[in-house]
Amino acid sequence: MPHPTYASYLRLDELLSSQQPLTPPEQRDLSDSERLFIVVHQASEILLSQVLVDLGHIDAGRCGRSCFTHRVDRAVRLVDALTGQLTLLRRTLRREDFLRFRDRFGTASGLESEQFKELFLRVRRLTRHAGGGRPPEEARHLGELDDAVRRWRSTHLELVGHMLGDLPGTGETSGGRFLAARLDGGPAGERPAAPPPGPDRGDTPAPRSGPAAPVPSASPAPSPGDPNRLRHVVVVGGSVAGLLTAHVLADHAERVTVLERDHYEDAPGPRAGVPQSRHTHVLLTSGMNALDELLPGLLTELTEAGAPRLAVPGDLGVWQAGQWISRRNPSAPIMTPSRPLLEHRVRRRVLAGSRIDVRTGTEVTGLLGRPGHITGVVVRDRGAGHHTRQDLTADLVVDATGRAGRTPQWLAELGGRPPAEEVVDTGRAYATCVFHADDPAGDLRGFYIVPDAGQPFGAIVLPAEGDRWLVTLSGPRDQAPPTDPEGFADFADRLPHPAVHKWLSTARPVTRPVGYRHTANRRRRYDRLGRDGTGLLVVGDALCALNPVYGQGLSVAALSAVALRKELAGGRVPPAHALQRAVLRSSRPAWDVATGADSPMPGATGNAVRSGPVARLLDRYLARVRDRVPGDPVVCTANRDVLFLLTPPRTLLTSPRVLRRALLTTAVPTPRDLPTP
Repeated sequence: MPHPTYASYLRLDELLSSQQPLTPPEQRDLSDSERLFIVVHQASEILLSQVLVDLGHIDAGRCGRSCFTHRVDRAVRLVDALTGQLTLLRRTLRREDFLRFRDRFGTASGLESEQFKELFLRVRRLTRHAGGGRPPEEARHLGELDDAVRRWRSTHLELVGHMLGDLPGTGETSGGRFLAARLDGGPAGERPAAPPPGPDRGDTPAPRSGPAAPVPSASPAPSPGDPNRLRHVVVVGGSVAGLLTAHVLADHAERVTVLERDHYEDAPGPRAGVPQSRHTHVLLTSGMNALDELLPGLLTELTEAGAPRLAVPGDLGVWQAGQWISRRNPSAPIMTPSRPLLEHRVRRRVLAGSRIDVRTGTEVTGLLGRPGHITGVVVRDRGAGHHTRQDLTADLVVDATGRAGRTPQWLAELGGRPPAEEVVDTGRAYATCVFHADDPAGDLRGFYIVPDAGQPFGAIVLPAEGDRWLVTLSGPRDQAPPTDPEGFADFADRLPHPAVHKWLSTARPVTRPVGYRHTANRRRRYDRLGRDGTGLLVVGDALCALNPVYGQGLSVAALSAVALRKELAGGRVPPAHALQRAVLRSSRPAWDVATGADSPMPGATGNAVRSGPVARLLDRYLARVRDRVPGDPVVCTANRDVLFLLTPPRTLLTSPRVLRRALLTTAVPTPRDLPTP
């Protein structure tokens, strides 16, 4: 018998002839896009067949310990490869192409895939009894398999939301909600319609979408009473930090309820409950990486919506230590979407999850339980009297209400002690105005004038979507920027270089300037309330509020959500104290940067202001570092990575290259004229 060839062994003739797009071949680009769609899903079905072979072997009881571990690990990796297939499709198939050919396959739906139905049943059967008669090691491996299927499910729903948005699904389903319900194991024959808008989902429902691909999921819902899952999580505050936290916890809870005081609008726009929504916002490189990990494809959505991406210092005129930073120094990316656009896109993606509900127009007025053991919240309709009071129980309450959070007061009302607070307050105030204007001179795409102890005035000039420029000017205590357009522009004359004032003199204001004065750095030490505390987690500005002029808030919210996800990755839900410590640790680099910059400022107050001989010696060393940032590419890169939360601040003290340059070399001056590329 002759040996097979490569082609005959793999049956390539049959395999490569099985992609038959329904788009006419003369529409070449569209036909090729449809072929890509078919290829990815055929590959997914082939990978899935091997997953089922391994799970079938385990399910039949044919595996010893080594075989069990090997096959479950292989199944996990294959399911992760299935997740990668969805990510690949998202990055390579244009949405407009998909919408043009999707009607050609009629009512065909991934929900018809028998293999995915079988995967759902097998995973559910195996994991349901994982914590019972199985050894702990086997239960752990099955938990990893369950997590892999959940990641696939989340990525699938995100792909659906991207491809279809509010369009209905194939087969006359309601789209994303129907898909989400089916992925949680709804009866096979149901095709439920999307529920109407209401207080349980907010003014506007989460984006409805249909299957973007004939690939269903089999991620089982947590079993009631499962010790590895939370039954109900309540997240108080539906802004970015709250939404990202809800997104992470939804993979470890039967259901998550987000409570928000405001009413969400259909389109991006400032909200009363987010005073910062009218001001300049930045996604640092670290925040971009974290958001891409949490919500794959979100950065692409923001770019498609017009959010600018800049290289720093390559695209920006950055003034520090009395001179411009050389634009020839190595750069790192940032994004500058408006806060309303970013929050709207995050909200749309997060609320597509089937286990997340939102109630808008809802106020939380207190906590349930006792000190150290929180069991829920007291809510009422916003603006209504006490007769609308309702007790809402939960295994975990998340406070994501921002700087004005009242959890310390609510804990005191239960008879407990509020957390200790650490504060550094410079009294800095700022104002923001939106302009239409031409690009600055010198091929620049914005300015950043960095305030310091010797020069207290600052400016941030950045582009946003919609051909707008957001300009934020700041001043020290008792020298706030005016909130009339003319006075606002004149205030820029106080800056140490005339470039911003000159540019503003030709810009056209679109809005009146909006002021903001709550700039204190404030960290609440909930991690010190006791290791045995249960039921409460505090995130975002409610935990660690930073001086907004440093542009860290959005990135810290995303980094904290990533830290929370990693803490939960072991399968079993850790104690609330461990989750709180993980979130606090993730914000420490930003806290050190902000308080380190603010402590030497004239008039800084608070119990966390750094003082004494050691602090003065450190300030002298960091001043030498800052003096070398403009002209030294090595020091500039190290300093930028600290400011962008890519490396901890201690690296400025431990890097031999930075130490040598800061202590043994002379600062290289840069020209006073606008920096050139």
